[in-house]
Amino acid sequence: MTDLDTASPQYAPFGLVDDAASLQLVPLTVDTPLGPVRVHHSPTKSGSTATLLLHGAAGSWTTWTPLLEAAVAAGRPLTDVVAIDLPGWGASPGPRIRSQLTLDALADVVWQVVHTRLGYDRADITGHSLGAFIALHLAATRPGNVEAVRLISATAFSVLASVEHPVRSFSAVPGFTMLLAVFRALRMGDDRGIGLVQAVRRRGLLRLAVSPLFRHPLRVPRSVIDALADEVRPDSFVRAADATRGYDAARRWRGIRCSVWAVRGDTDSFVPYRDLTGLLGAMPQATLAEIGDCGHFAHVERPHETLEALGLTAARR
Repeated sequence: MTDLDTASPQYAPFGLVDDAASLQLVPLTVDTPLGPVRVHHSPTKSGSTATLLLHGAAGSWTTWTPLLEAAVAAGRPLTDVVAIDLPGWGASPGPRIRSQLTLDALADVVWQVVHTRLGYDRADITGHSLGAFIALHLAATRPGNVEAVRLISATAFSVLASVEHPVRSFSAVPGFTMLLAVFRALRMGDDRGIGLVQAVRRRGLLRLAVSPLFRHPLRVPRSVIDALADEVRPDSFVRAADATRGYDAARRWRGIRCSVWAVRGDTDSFVPYRDLTGLLGAMPQATLAEIGDCGHFAHVERPHETLEALGLTAARR
């Protein structure tokens, strides 16, 4: 495994951008079995493989804008970009019926957007947290369609154990376990959870509340903090967690044969070091890296280093 010291002294150099045109992306809404899904994509196709970006919980397509800007700054802008707001997040409302939001249904909707609507035959997937978990599931269930997976703080063994047995597995990821318990309490009145977040924001305590996610919370751009507040949706978070119940990750991921890159920040409180190295047990071909001076959002906190660690600065086609 590679340990990446910070190649640049600048931490979180880019804020989040919601102007798609400035990034040469165009918005699109796709009707799916899980409701309308919002996507931002490159206006022209340069090949048959999509550069698919899947955000994590409490995120949207804008969480990828620092990585996109870093790629441009490095002289290797990403092409054939497809950045999806997963159902229940961003501008994708998600299904009204909770039971419809299964992992297979999510993967099918993602592929409907990529293949049926945009016409790509394959995908090179970069996913963060929950999005990384979906990326791995796509690679396991659609091996002929996934060219590579590039994982940032992938939801993996410790979070899966916490969802199944929160008390027994509390010590594995206590921050996640406590957050999920709070969101379960709030999910029956989702507006109350959102209202609570807005109250914290009004009192100027929002940056403190999200500080466990970042290595240097006081240096994270305000746009990042505001986006997290806007995307805190207890019901969507609980639905996503429950969709992983009973998932046998070790067995399913063992069949993945495509190229795999996986990174975590060295102070990530949601993805312990053992989860990163544990991926090798299922996927011996994986290339691992730990990014120094970084928390759970490596693509926001250290986008240049993340591009390098994921092999995204090299020509891929």
